[in-house]
Amino acid sequence: MDEEDSVDKERRAIIEKYDRGRENGAQIDDWENPEFSIYHTTDRYGFIHNERLQKRNAEEQKRIQLETDREWKWIKMKQKWESYRNGEKLRQRIFKGIPDKFRGPFWAFLLELEPLKIKQKGKYEEMLNASRDYSPDVRQIDLDVNRTYRDHINFRDRFNTSQKSLFNILCAYSVYNSEVGYCQGMSQIAALLLMYLAEEDAFWGLAQLMSSPKYAMHGFFINGFPKLVRFQAHHDKVLRKMIPKLKKHLDKHGVDSGLYTLKWFFQCFLDRVPFELALRLWDIYFMDGERVLIIGAYTILKLHSKQLLARKNMDEIVGYIQSKIPDEFGMESDRVIEYYQEFTRELQNKKLDTAGPVEEKETPTKPFGMPHPSSPPKRNPSLRPSTTASTVGHHLMGSRVSPIRIRVPPPTPPRNRSPTPIAYSASPPRSPPRVRSTSPSSSSSSSPKVRNFSPSNSPPRIQNASPNSPPKFRNSSPSLSRRPISPTIGSTSPAVISSRIQGNASSSSNSLALRVHVTYVQTS
Repeated sequence: MDEEDSVDKERRAIIEKYDRGRENGAQIDDWENPEFSIYHTTDRYGFIHNERLQKRNAEEQKRIQLETDREWKWIKMKQKWESYRNGEKLRQRIFKGIPDKFRGPFWAFLLELEPLKIKQKGKYEEMLNASRDYSPDVRQIDLDVNRTYRDHINFRDRFNTSQKSLFNILCAYSVYNSEVGYCQGMSQIAALLLMYLAEEDAFWGLAQLMSSPKYAMHGFFINGFPKLVRFQAHHDKVLRKMIPKLKKHLDKHGVDSGLYTLKWFFQCFLDRVPFELALRLWDIYFMDGERVLIIGAYTILKLHSKQLLARKNMDEIVGYIQSKIPDEFGMESDRVIEYYQEFTRELQNKKLDTAGPVEEKETPTKPFGMPHPSSPPKRNPSLRPSTTASTVGHHLMGSRVSPIRIRVPPPTPPRNRSPTPIAYSASPPRSPPRVRSTSPSSSSSSSPKVRNFSPSNSPPRIQNASPNSPPKFRNSSPSLSRRPISPTIGSTSPAVISSRIQGNASSSSNSLALRVHVTYVQTS
């Protein structure tokens, strides 16, 4: 009886809406209103434009219809993926473009996500949970999520489902790959994957792009960006040999490749070409790997060489590459991909289609997905304090002075050299090297320091020292405790390092004064 009443009530409410029409008090949801502007400003890929979109012209309608007609072929390939995965038929069809509704499944196929997910079952959830306690990049990730594709309907609303998924992926990856952590530029790659893949699939897609030899994006994002340097050097070589006139023009006006290739190489042309063309290039990137970056960069400059040669200063040239090309490329995506294939053959004939093999310094050196402890690690009681810790200061606890001890790991020897024996001493050497005073007021009571001890020429500093809280120490040189003191020390010459800390707590002012003596000597 209650169900019948509910149905009757719903029926009467619907009839009442039609009886009232659009007069005052009519209840019309935004999505029901044809005047709701978002429906007239959102393109087929989900991007919201500032102005009402024009109706598709005949050529656009024909292209979309052709894409629809091809869908049955992709359905067949999806069902028989194993027989198509390495065939020429797949290559031909990818160059024609993956239908938008099939991009997700075929990107997953090309990235080989399913076997990876089976092998790493439960790892994503483990890394996501660990990131809540251990990720050092949460703040920067939050800032970048808030400005990633905010003109896309999926990421438009703050803290919506897509933004939360993007945040989860980046946080989880920051602890999964501790060598890279998080780097700006990764957010747009992850967001692109999220447009077509589920959250966990997008995470493993990002992991494959970073670590798989086919893509090897790891080298773009580690410190020093070694792969970016290598690719920019090869890009300059391609321009010198294939478009020398344009290369001379760019050099004349001070346009270095670093001014325009960052997003080309870091993000495979996202935001630097129209989004439809970027998707086509990503289709090929998933299939062919990193050489798409070299060939794509050459294709863009070759097709726009006349326009670039007409610009007569650096601002005009860079502005054209970064602003004009993304908004108005000048030709349809199908035609651009045809040129891409033609230019691929040109570069292959000159053996310039790749930037060479991956260098050792671009590859990961730390294992992925290492488990994180649920509590801070305990000090190993078997390690003696004289070799594992140094007293670096004192802090006041009422009228008592308590020592603070921190771990000082043994320095790491340089690459390709035998380990340098290190010895710690409680007293300074008899013949210390030349030092200079660190205090301008008094040369007798100042603390000496070694010249060129670190790149910053600065000893450890104390921050926020107060009578009620322990002082915080910050190493002014990140390499202070990780590398040998002197690069000239050989494998047979031990270095003797001595550190002395003297604390002077004045009872009258209840203040803290520290003097740090750091010296070293090389012995034969």
